[in-house]
Amino acid sequence: MIQAQILEPSSRFRLSHIRARTKDALIVDDHPIVREAIKALLEKSFPDVRVTECDGRTSVVNRIFGGNWTFVVLDMNLPERNGLDILKAVKSAGNEVPIIVFSLYAEEQYAARAIRAGAKAYVSKDRSPRELAEVIDIVLAGGGVRMAPASAPPALSDREVQVLSLLTKGISRKEIARMLGIGEKTVSTYRARLGLKLNARSLVDLIRYAAEEGFVD
Repeated sequence: MIQAQILEPSSRFRLSHIRARTKDALIVDDHPIVREAIKALLEKSFPDVRVTECDGRTSVVNRIFGGNWTFVVLDMNLPERNGLDILKAVKSAGNEVPIIVFSLYAEEQYAARAIRAGAKAYVSKDRSPRELAEVIDIVLAGGGVRMAPASAPPALSDREVQVLSLLTKGISRKEIARMLGIGEKTVSTYRARLGLKLNARSLVDLIRYAAEEGFVD
């Protein structure tokens, strides 16, 4: 069960003013069918929107910096770079473009991490199109959406979550080290920590936990 806390827009924002402007939206997702669905939703919900698509296979951060976007809809699991790393890079550079994360990963596990990393809102892909449009509407009005899980999951660091996700995809420790820019021994250390925190004695146990808790798509 997820509770959504709506952060109301400040008085200097007015939805009617936002709707009067042409909006430039960037959709970042590596699945064409998902991008097309989001584009159709945005064009239906916001008739004055101009949509640009990005498949996430080249530098997403540069694409975000290179445009004057009204908002960005960002997937979490991308070929070129993890969504959390993208959010942190944008935030650390001082870019204030509103980013709405739209991902298969469960809200219980990723919403708080994404908000801390710089996202304005997090919406799971098991939500309805109407809910995504409503969240975007709130963000455009100057607010945000913070998702609060009913019960706290085991405390995993962002790096542990990344390693867990990659391990459950069958990626070798050597390749994970290359992808994350860390040593292979460091990957093994994260693997051991995951085993202790999640009471997982084997990779099968990790995969089962990740599937049950929504860490894998």
